[in-house]
Amino acid sequence: MTFQYITLNKCVAALLLLAVAAVLMVLAQRRNWRPSLAVAIFTAVTLRLVMLALAYHVQPWDLTYDFQNVGYYTLHHHDPILSTSVVRWSYLPVYDFVLAAAYWAHIHLGVSWLITARLPAIACDVGVTVLVGTVAGAVGGRKDLRRFQYACNPLAILVSAVHSQVEPACLLFSFAAFALVLRAGGKISGRTAATAGLLLGLGIGTKTWPVLFGPALLLALPSARRRWQFAAATAGTVGLLFVTMPLTVGTPVSKLGELARIMTNYHPPIGTWGWAGVWAAIHPTKLSITQDPLWLSVGSIGTKLSVAAALLAIWWWRRAHPLDIATATTTTLLAFTPAFGTQYLLWQTPSRTAYPTRLSMTLQIVLGAYAAMFYLPMDMLTWAHWQFVNKLMMVVSLGVMALMIAALPWDRRVWRRPEDGLPAPECIPDTAAA
Repeated sequence: MTFQYITLNKCVAALLLLAVAAVLMVLAQRRNWRPSLAVAIFTAVTLRLVMLALAYHVQPWDLTYDFQNVGYYTLHHHDPILSTSVVRWSYLPVYDFVLAAAYWAHIHLGVSWLITARLPAIACDVGVTVLVGTVAGAVGGRKDLRRFQYACNPLAILVSAVHSQVEPACLLFSFAAFALVLRAGGKISGRTAATAGLLLGLGIGTKTWPVLFGPALLLALPSARRRWQFAAATAGTVGLLFVTMPLTVGTPVSKLGELARIMTNYHPPIGTWGWAGVWAAIHPTKLSITQDPLWLSVGSIGTKLSVAAALLAIWWWRRAHPLDIATATTTTLLAFTPAFGTQYLLWQTPSRTAYPTRLSMTLQIVLGAYAAMFYLPMDMLTWAHWQFVNKLMMVVSLGVMALMIAALPWDRRVWRRPEDGLPAPECIPDTAAA
C-alpha cells in the first residue's frame, strides 16, 4: 500500500460518503420524497465539495498534467493540441478557456491546481442536476425526484469531484439542448431548434462524443424543416469553432489540415474495459498498448465496431422516446468500445435518471461502486498490486457491461408522440426504478 495521494482514513470516509449518497438516492424513490430545487442544488454542491475536500490530493494523470498544459498553452495563445509531442488533447476550443481561467487562478491566486481545475467540473455537474429535473418534467416525470437522485448519484460525484473530466460540461450543453427540444414539443420554433443545435455543437466542441446525442435530438424534432435547422446550427457551430482556431488558440493556418486529422483519428488507449480489457490482461505484450501494432489495430478496428453497434442501436430504437434513444446509443457504444476511460460511464447517467427503467437505480449504484474502486482504493496500491487488481476488474467489467445492456429500455421501442406538444404522463414509469 502507498498513501501518496490519499490516506486510508480519507479513502474510507470518501467511500462512506458515496454509500450515504446511494442510500439517499434509494430512500428518495422508496419514500416518495419531493425535494425542492434548492434542496437538490444544496445536496449536489455539498456532496461534491465534501468529496473534493477528502480526495483532492488524488491526481488523475489527465487532470493533473494534460489539463494543466491545456490551460497554460491556451492562456499563452498556443494551440494545446500541437504544442506537445504526444497528443493528449484533441478537442475544439471550448473547455480550453475554462482550463485557462483555472490555470490563471492557480498562478495568480495561489490556489492549488487540483482545486481550481475541479471547481468548473463540479459547477457543470450541478447544472446537469438542474437539467435532469427539467428534462424529466418535460416528459411527464417527477422532476423533483429525478434531479435529487442525480444530485446523489455516486458516479456523478466521482467524475466531477475526483476525476473532474470534461464529461459534466459536455452533458451540460447536451441536456440543455434536450430541455429546449422536449419542453417545446411539436410546437418548437425554428429559432429554438437552431439554439438547441448550437448547444449540441458546443457540447461536441467540448469533447467529440456528444455527437451520440445528435440522432436522439433529430428524431425528437417534429418535422424535416426543424431537423435541417437543428443540424445546420450544430454543424455551423462545430465548423466555426474549428476555422476560428487561429484566432482563439493561435493555431497556424497551415496546420488546420493536420489538426483535423488528429481530431478525427485520436482515441484513448485500449485495454481498460470490457472485451479489450480482458484480452489485454490475458495476453500481455512486450510493447505497451500505445505502441504494439496488435493493440493499435485492435483499437482502430474496435472503434469502428463500436460505432457500427451504436448506429444499429439507433435503428432499433428509432421509434422510441428521444431519451431512450440517447440511453441506447451511449450504452451500446460503451458495451463495444475497446478504448475507454472510467469517466465515460457518466454518458448514460442523465438520460437513465430522467427516464428510468426498472434496473436503472441498481445499475447506477453498481457503476458508482465500479468507478469508486478505480478512483479511491486502487489509487493507494503499488504499481504491481494495481496491475493485478486491474486485471480482476477487467473481468468484473464484463458483468457491469451485461447489467448495462439488461437495463436498456427493451420494452419501450415505440413512443407515442403527443399531438399537442405537451408531455404524455404515461411515458415515464416513476415506480419502476426502485
